[in-house]
Amino acid sequence: MSASQDLSNRVRRYIKPPIHRFFDWSFGGYAMSSNTEEEYVGTIAMAEDEFEELLAAAGFRRNLVSSLKVRVDGNVSDGSWAWRASPLADWQLHVILHNVGDSVEVYAHWEYSWYTHPIKHYTARGCSPERGVEMTREMLRNYESDRYPDGIPFEIESFYWRKPWYLTHLHNASERINGNLEKVEQWASGLNRRFSAWRS
Repeated sequence: MSASQDLSNRVRRYIKPPIHRFFDWSFGGYAMSSNTEEEYVGTIAMAEDEFEELLAAAGFRRNLVSSLKVRVDGNVSDGSWAWRASPLADWQLHVILHNVGDSVEVYAHWEYSWYTHPIKHYTARGCSPERGVEMTREMLRNYESDRYPDGIPFEIESFYWRKPWYLTHLHNASERINGNLEKVEQWASGLNRRFSAWRS
């Protein structure tokens, strides 16, 4: 991620929460929302900045006006990208990235474009996580470059072996483990990696 892109993402993380509180108080609107499990595309074992370069090469554009997405474990989205067939297309493919260390968890949905249908977009009319996931997985499989001639590799991990599931329970139990939450999280992550290696 370039310095300007990193700055824009930090600005979004800084200004969206107070905007969200104001929207929610004034008219029940939102500037932050949650990623749902049905939006999960897959996990990509590469650094976020590298994957964002691939998205840009595939015709996606950074989507700065989108709401921040928050997962069940409190992880806030690190990147928001949109693909449109043309600048004034009615629909867009919205891809959301969550950085989880050495991997990126990708979420997506198909929705009305913010540019051409702002009200329909904001009210999520016609929004389809299923189509967004299908389109994104197809894009990953069909991506072609010198480095990835056979597509961008990704793994569809079970909900029970990804961080959001067990981190929620670990956070709920944090008082009972006397401040050792980070050590338990590291242990659980290591257990997950060993089990994944054993499965393959």
